[in-house]
Amino acid sequence: MPIKKFRITNAGPFDDITFEFDERVNVFVGPNNSGKSAALLALAEATVYPFTFPQKFIKAPGSQWELTITGGRTFKGVLTADMIDKREGTGPLHHLGFSTFVPALRQSTDHRSKGPSINAAVQEPAVNSPEARGFKAPDMQKRRGLMPTDAALASDESVIQKMVDLDYAAYRLKKPQIHGLLKKVGEITSEITDGYPLKFQRISDDDRGLFPEFQTIDGDLPLNVLSQGTQSTIQWLSHFLFGYAQYYDYPEDLEDKPGILIVDEIDAHLHPSWQRRIIPALTKHFPNLQLFCSTHSPLMLSGLKEGQLQLLKRDAVGKVTTSKNESDIIGWSADEI
Repeated sequence: MPIKKFRITNAGPFDDITFEFDERVNVFVGPNNSGKSAALLALAEATVYPFTFPQKFIKAPGSQWELTITGGRTFKGVLTADMIDKREGTGPLHHLGFSTFVPALRQSTDHRSKGPSINAAVQEPAVNSPEARGFKAPDMQKRRGLMPTDAALASDESVIQKMVDLDYAAYRLKKPQIHGLLKKVGEITSEITDGYPLKFQRISDDDRGLFPEFQTIDGDLPLNVLSQGTQSTIQWLSHFLFGYAQYYDYPEDLEDKPGILIVDEIDAHLHPSWQRRIIPALTKHFPNLQLFCSTHSPLMLSGLKEGQLQLLKRDAVGKVTTSKNESDIIGWSADEI
């Protein structure tokens, strides 16, 4: 169910600010230190589990959030660096469907997987977690089993391991829709990186372990050999898509399921022509996805409709305010934007 309104008090640069959202696309823009990341992190604190809100953004006392979903129902919570202080069934999570956050910093390495972890033992709940305290929350348990979410860093290690696991699971369980997720990552990435198409080819191995390999115009290449922009795109797409599918138990009609994707600096490392294709590609493939992202690129805003832009800026006394675009941004030049 889409988020309609979100209020933050006493967090980051915000004393008291309220955002009104579009049901499909919401792009945060503004100068550095205007609060784009703080706003997205606060939204993630309210909508993503498990998640830890960064201590540095907390203003004591009274750092809080208030969220309103379609239909008018409102939820409130405290912005806290303690991930255990969560909603336990009373908050918005059970009304939103799948939700995830991808931080601005996305690390690329030459990591190799040692093998599938499909049959790994189920981890015990963390001490003092809702599950450890006897709280019966199947949805919370499902969310705890998704790819890890970190407020500061996303690494390709978890993505590579998940690709290895999915490839193995598709073979073991004879479910082609699982293997189709790997192909979907390549398909959507190719729409963004137009002119440099790529396709998931296989899980290959060398003397250090297993790794995903993609078919490109330069031949079959490991993930770590691709450009930084291509790797970054594959990382956040995989993080989103794999969690999205796992949350709904890998349905064939995944694109029809509701979801929330929050990405800080979604255009990181991308050529301007690639930046323009991100939002159209996501809205095309996932019609029931509500997207929240930040960017410094004017080209990311091209094609946005009325009310899809959140412009953050400071007034004469330093207070951060927000405003939305009152008309569609279609056919504008970068200078005009």
